[in-house]
Amino acid sequence: MDAPGFTASLVAGGVAGVSVDLILFPLDTIKTRLQSPQGFNKAGGFRGIYAGVPSAAVGSFPNAAAFFLTYEYVKSLLHTDSTSHFKPVKHMLAASTGEVVHGCFVSVGKCGHICGNHSLP
Repeated sequence: MDAPGFTASLVAGGVAGVSVDLILFPLDTIKTRLQSPQGFNKAGGFRGIYAGVPSAAVGSFPNAAAFFLTYEYVKSLLHTDSTSHFKPVKHMLAASTGEVVHGCFVSVGKCGHICGNHSLP
């Protein structure tokens, strides 16, 4: 099986990231409201469970795309025989490297968000 190209990995990663947000974001909102000390209904109930999804999706597209691109690139660099017992190691290293790149994007985004909320003296 040939490695997917740059565009295929970029689009696949981005669509996967947005899909996860569209599915899990409302579930997380409901879970948070269920755990609210004021109770589910006073915390908003089912009203506005998709509020904030667009900004989360905009942020998750490039992050997930970066993970997929890194994963596929590292996999292509680590040439192993398809019958080799090192094949799981190849996938593990590629996924670990992709997660490091993804983590760097998330950390930079959080730092910019946190740092932007503080005024300088």
